Amino acid sequence: MAASDEVTGDRDPRIDQLAGRRVLVTGGSGFIGSHLTAALVDVGAETHVLSSAVSSVYPHRLTALRSAITLHEGNLTDRTALRAVVRDARPEVVYHLGAYTHVGKSWSRIDECIQTNVQGTVNLLEALDGTGYTRFVNTGTSEIYGAIDIPFHEDDRPAPVSPYAVSKHAAEEFCRLGSTARGWPIVRVRPFNAYGPGQSPDRIIPEVIVRALRGDRLQLTQGRQTREFNHVDDLVEGFLLLGVVEGLEGQLCNLGCGQEVSIQQLVRTILAVMGDPVEAEFGALPDRPIEIWRMYCDATRAQDLLGWRPRLTLEEGLARTIDWYRSELELPTSPFVPGFARGT
Repeated sequence: MAASDEVTGDRDPRIDQLAGRRVLVTGGSGFIGSHLTAALVDVGAETHVLSSAVSSVYPHRLTALRSAITLHEGNLTDRTALRAVVRDARPEVVYHLGAYTHVGKSWSRIDECIQTNVQGTVNLLEALDGTGYTRFVNTGTSEIYGAIDIPFHEDDRPAPVSPYAVSKHAAEEFCRLGSTARGWPIVRVRPFNAYGPGQSPDRIIPEVIVRALRGDRLQLTQGRQTREFNHVDDLVEGFLLLGVVEGLEGQLCNLGCGQEVSIQQLVRTILAVMGDPVEAEFGALPDRPIEIWRMYCDATRAQDLLGWRPRLTLEEGLARTIDWYRSELELPTSPFVPGFARGT
């Protein structure tokens, strides 16, 4: 399953406030959303998930949770469907992660970015208006900041460089407006790069791991750009706290470790943890035409308001992730390593 199989026994006790509460997760079949959904089930929340595709194939990341959650089919762009979901779920806490998320492809799918990320967020907020919900956690993205000075701080003026980032910023602004002008109980969060079990194979960490496990060629750019990387379990704990800590309404928080790592350093670390099974070919691919060269956050606000800090070092998190993908590659097929199924 995509969500973490390990249940942490030392979670923050404040998270137990979610036990028995009705919680709605949009985007719950996604990477972070599925791990969040599993954590909510574990804590004892009455967990409802909104997914745009249910009828034909049950979302793979949620299969193991099927008997423990209520799955609602609906699209964020469908106002009628959202009203029905809100009516049926009657959520007290809402984690809004549903979005169009592909940065590169957003240039050719601008309308979808606007409809899903902006109009979809507004539709959900309007469906919830007057229902008595106590907390709406809106998920932004580190991409909102764009190419500005690092480390990124919540008070910085964003300069997004993709349609995806612009649309997420616009959605976030509607949330800010709803909080300040209407008094809606909204908290905004900007999570920084996540990794862990069940991540899409086109992301850098699973791609490097799978190619290394298979002994395939590993062609990369020079890897000069920097990012920070956060294990999904750490980010999920931050999300859970954002749903229960009092007095956060109107706040905007970065969620990340704030430790800058170049892509080249990251790849070398992954391969070292694996025993260097292949050699990375840095410079074999050109840099992207539009690149944010340095990206990491100042997470002081989350530390102060939530008492939250990541628990896992990069090496610890990578070791767990490598073990998970190694197990996936032992299966006849895996949706998380398409094209790399055993025997192909």
